[in-house]
Amino acid sequence: MPSSPRVCYSYSQTASCRFGSKCKFAHDERLDATNDSKNSHERSKTYTQTPLDDFFATYPKFEYNSSVSASSEFYRMCDEFGWEEKANKEKEQASRDFKDALVQQFNVIYGTDVDDLTSWRTLCQIVYVSPIPENLESCREAVKATHVNIVDLVDINLTGKPVTVFASEVDLSQYTISTGKFFPRDNAYAGGLLRYLLRRIINPRQTRVSGSGRKTQSRRTGRRH
Repeated sequence: MPSSPRVCYSYSQTASCRFGSKCKFAHDERLDATNDSKNSHERSKTYTQTPLDDFFATYPKFEYNSSVSASSEFYRMCDEFGWEEKANKEKEQASRDFKDALVQQFNVIYGTDVDDLTSWRTLCQIVYVSPIPENLESCREAVKATHVNIVDLVDINLTGKPVTVFASEVDLSQYTISTGKFFPRDNAYAGGLLRYLLRRIINPRQTRVSGSGRKTQSRRTGRRH
């Protein structure tokens, strides 16, 4: 007998979900009967213009495909406009604006309040933390111990594809470099939740086994994503 689909925590608590119909977890539509018009209006915001939509709209000659990875679309736009040189000022400005849009998109999807338990539990569900912790501190520690690409967390709302959870920071680094999915480390729009997801990408910490047999990670500094 097939197992029942996992229920979306955010929808079960608030009758709303930032992913809308693209959410990979089950929504109990019976909750709709108890919602007032305000909640219905809030759910409709899922389909409004997003920060990434706004960014690509500033380049009307580029036909943006909102159903694929935002990073892939940015690189495709650079190719179409012939922005191959790193010193290209137009490309540099576009890159800064794109990074701002990525961060703002993350904030729209997952929130910015580090004390919002619903946001933390939603994030835990997306990155396959199971069982989902019941309190803030446990949620934070669970997310902090998880290695995922932050651009993928943004893309899930566009592509509907589940994120990959990597076994180590090294594996995440290799994936990020190979796909070019770098998330800006320092950004004026960054919210509190982001710092728990930032990892060293250029110089990842190497997992090693200590004399006691416990796995530890050597301290190395480097660019985070």
